[in-house]
Amino acid sequence: MKHSFPPFLTTTLVFFFLTKISLVFSSTSSNLPLQLISLLTLKSSFHDHHNAFSDWDPTLAFSRPGSHIWCSWSGINCDKKTNQITSLDLSKRNLSGTIPEDIRNLVHLHHLNLSGNALEGPLRTVLFEFRFLKTLDISRNSFNSTFPPGVSRLKSLTHLNAYSNDFIGPLPEEVVKLPTLEYLNLGGSYFTGVIPKSYGGFAKLNFLHLAGNKLAGPVLAELGFLKQLEHLEIGYQNFTGVVPAEFSSLSNLNYLDISLANLSGYLPVGLGNLTKLETLLLFKNRLLGTIPPSFGKLTSLKSLDLSDNHLTGTIPEGISGFKELTILNLMNNNLTGEIPQGIGELPNLEMLALWNNSLTGILPQRLGSNAKLQKLDVSSNHLTGPIPPNLCLSNNLVKLILFSNQFIGELPSSLANCTALSRFRIQNNRLNGSIPLGFGFLPNLTYLDMSKNNLSGPIPKDFGNAVKLEYLNISENSFNSELPDSIWSSPTLQIFSASYSDLIGNIPNFKGCRVLYKIELEGNNLTGSIPWDIKHCGKLICMDFRQNSLTGIIPWEISAIPSITEVDLSHNFLTGTIPSNFANSSTIENFNVSYNQLTGPVPSSGSIFSSLHSSSFIGNEGLCGTVIQKPCGTDGLAAGAVEVKPQPKKTAGAIVWIMAAAFGIGLFVLIAGSRCFHANYSQQFSGDREVGPWKLTAFQRLNFTADDVLECLTMTDKILGMGSTGTVYKAEMPGGETIAVKKLWGKHKETIRKRRGVLAEVDVLGNPSNILLDGEMEARVADFGVAKLIQCDESMSIIAGSYGYIAPEYAYTSQVDEKSDIYSYGVVLMEILSGKRSVEPEFGDGNSIVDWIRSKLKTKNGINDVLDKNAGASCLSVREEMMLLLRVAVLCTSRNPADRPSMRDVMSMLQEAKPKRKLPGIVGAGDNAIAAIPLAQKANVEC
Repeated sequence: MKHSFPPFLTTTLVFFFLTKISLVFSSTSSNLPLQLISLLTLKSSFHDHHNAFSDWDPTLAFSRPGSHIWCSWSGINCDKKTNQITSLDLSKRNLSGTIPEDIRNLVHLHHLNLSGNALEGPLRTVLFEFRFLKTLDISRNSFNSTFPPGVSRLKSLTHLNAYSNDFIGPLPEEVVKLPTLEYLNLGGSYFTGVIPKSYGGFAKLNFLHLAGNKLAGPVLAELGFLKQLEHLEIGYQNFTGVVPAEFSSLSNLNYLDISLANLSGYLPVGLGNLTKLETLLLFKNRLLGTIPPSFGKLTSLKSLDLSDNHLTGTIPEGISGFKELTILNLMNNNLTGEIPQGIGELPNLEMLALWNNSLTGILPQRLGSNAKLQKLDVSSNHLTGPIPPNLCLSNNLVKLILFSNQFIGELPSSLANCTALSRFRIQNNRLNGSIPLGFGFLPNLTYLDMSKNNLSGPIPKDFGNAVKLEYLNISENSFNSELPDSIWSSPTLQIFSASYSDLIGNIPNFKGCRVLYKIELEGNNLTGSIPWDIKHCGKLICMDFRQNSLTGIIPWEISAIPSITEVDLSHNFLTGTIPSNFANSSTIENFNVSYNQLTGPVPSSGSIFSSLHSSSFIGNEGLCGTVIQKPCGTDGLAAGAVEVKPQPKKTAGAIVWIMAAAFGIGLFVLIAGSRCFHANYSQQFSGDREVGPWKLTAFQRLNFTADDVLECLTMTDKILGMGSTGTVYKAEMPGGETIAVKKLWGKHKETIRKRRGVLAEVDVLGNPSNILLDGEMEARVADFGVAKLIQCDESMSIIAGSYGYIAPEYAYTSQVDEKSDIYSYGVVLMEILSGKRSVEPEFGDGNSIVDWIRSKLKTKNGINDVLDKNAGASCLSVREEMMLLLRVAVLCTSRNPADRPSMRDVMSMLQEAKPKRKLPGIVGAGDNAIAAIPLAQKANVEC
């Protein structure tokens, strides 16, 4: 059984252990006791959040002094002959704190790895005292201040990795004095100034990584003198000037990355001499001119990314000879001419991105024949001809983006069998023929856009079977066919657009419509009535049925859709009246029924119709009412209404009965209301006396009981805060633990009825919705399943405590889901970026931070007011990162829930917004992710 000791007792025990060690080994001359002392000092100095040192137990060493038990502890290697510690690996153990001075007693260390922790403060120079040290890895920590002097004392050092820290000031020149240094990684910090000229004097260096700092000035030409260099990575800076021609002398180079570095000028012709080069990344610069034909000699290339520059001319024919090439990215340039046909025969090509150029001719017809192609994007060019037939030969194709070209012919039927395909965009081409059967059965297809082509024939019925399809656009084609009866049955379909597509027949019944929030059917030849079961589309926000031949009445069920915002039924042949139910909708913003055959009064109650322009009702001669300034009949009565004459003889008696009834009703409401008030509030404020029954569900061994918790729920001085669903208390347990307890509010009967559901939520604790931070800034779950305790008919005041974080749809749906959480997350991002709270007086009455930021972004320099300068907005590189994060926040807080990204997409965008210096696993020897670097940095590849 393991015991947990208070901090003061732990310190006492450590002191006791150290004292014991000194007594045991004081009579010996061996250095081993000092090693043990150093290890125990390390253990006590670091904050071990995950108990990573659990096996560092010195007990056996006390009873058997000569056992050298520490040589078997995790992370430690010893020389088998001398039992001296030669290697100490404490990487990725979630340690924090600072390095103790006693580490110097491990004098025989050859390898020291402290990477992947949260160590902080200035780097201790004690690390430079290990004269036998060969490798030192302090990467991915939070060491700050300048890089300290003394590193030149490590005469045996071959490998120095300080990647991703918070160092400032100039790059350390002293590292050049390390005679055996082969690997140097100082990337991902905040080093400033220029690359020192002395860096051209490394004798044995084969790996140099300086990327992701704040370096400026010209790229150091003297780096071309490092004849042994194999890996050079210096991008993500604000350099000036060109790619040095001297780099053409780096004959052993196999990896070169100077991306996003503000480089200008032309590509050096001499780079074609680097025949060992496997990766060449120069994307997001200001490079000019053509791609030199000499690049055709780079036959060892596996990744070539010259995207986001100003390159002109044609794609060199020599690229067809790059047999090892897996990634070719030339997108967003000014390239012209045809794509070399030989590119289609490259045996290892996995990704081809050429979008946003001015390329002409046909797409290489053998593309995909290597059975390895995964992503193809040639959109926004001037390509013509047919789509290659074998793009998905072995079902590896994930994304096929061909929009805005001039492709002709029919869609290859093989694409409808491409099970890996997730995004397929071919809009704005000249494709004809029918849509092949099978797309609806693709298990991974999420996005399909076939709009603006010349497609015809029947619309496949299998679209209703699509299990992941979220977006389907077949607009502006010439189908001349009906919509399949099952078109609304796809369980994930959110947007369906089939505008101006020559559709005929009736609109299918909406039974099975689940998550659709936008339906666009305008500009067709649809007939018949609007199905009344449109109420099944419970998440519908926008419906556009204008410019058809629809008849019948307007179904009142449309007004009952909880989140309906836009309704356009104009230019049809609808008859009857506008249902008065629409006046009760609190969500409708646009309602257009112009140019129909409607009659009767336009509803005048409510605020919706009074705010609409009269053009929304024009073209209906039979409509009347104050909204359109057309009286209903000569005496103001609605058409068809009957005037009721007063009956004087019965007036007095009626008044008496009405007054008596009103008095009785008022008395009843007063009595019932007072009882309800007393019941609710006496329970809310006196409910503390109800002490059971209680059930405590624990996910780990606890030293307290439910009764211990209950004692803390009556102390008002222990209240941390009140949220939308209850009060949070700080509770100190008898054993010394401090916990947070949330006491949920709710009507007593409802609480009992829903208790079983809440207990079920407890079983899946680990998913939910609120997070607290403990004393060590560790995240702790604070809420679960709270939404299930809020009744659907509760008033908005129930959640007033969280105003500013609540998604706008709650106001009219009273429901929360994942998209609501995404909105709240976006608000938190905005708070972090702006340094302001979700609600501030300066935002104006009724406005939150979302409204304020959106209004600022509409002004010319409003971004300056949004980003918090104290958080680094005054620094150009940090400002760019903050702007990327702000874009994510704005997306997360979109008004329409379906426009908000999923949390998975948010995570992807956050990864892309991260500075390269903070991306784990991107750079460095042995990371095995080099080929993915171009994709990790640019979201616009994934159209």
